[in-house]
Amino acid sequence: MDEARALLAAAQRELSAGRIRELHAGPAARVEALVSRGRAAGALRTDLPIAWLVNVLHTVMHSAAEEIRAGRLTSDRAADHITATVLAAFTPPGAPVPENCGRAHRQHRRLPP
Repeated sequence: MDEARALLAAAQRELSAGRIRELHAGPAARVEALVSRGRAAGALRTDLPIAWLVNVLHTVMHSAAEEIRAGRLTSDRAADHITATVLAAFTPPGAPVPENCGRAHRQHRRLPP
């Protein structure tokens, strides 16, 4: 997260918003394909547009980077926070949200790594 945050900050200083969107197009397409497969398998919600879900993931990741920068979140906890948030946001309505089996969850429940 720290590297991505620093890279984005540098890019925002040097590149136009349009160019940054162009550079995000490849990763966004991969996430769109992943969301499409998840929806087809019944694992992800279908009541919201794919573009919206991709934007939610993007926004959550950028928010985590900002929280790290502000000192309210540590880098080693960011992945677990992102995973828990995205699982809740992408799970189909009425379905149980899968457990976040990240490091923080294992430590909380005292499960082996």
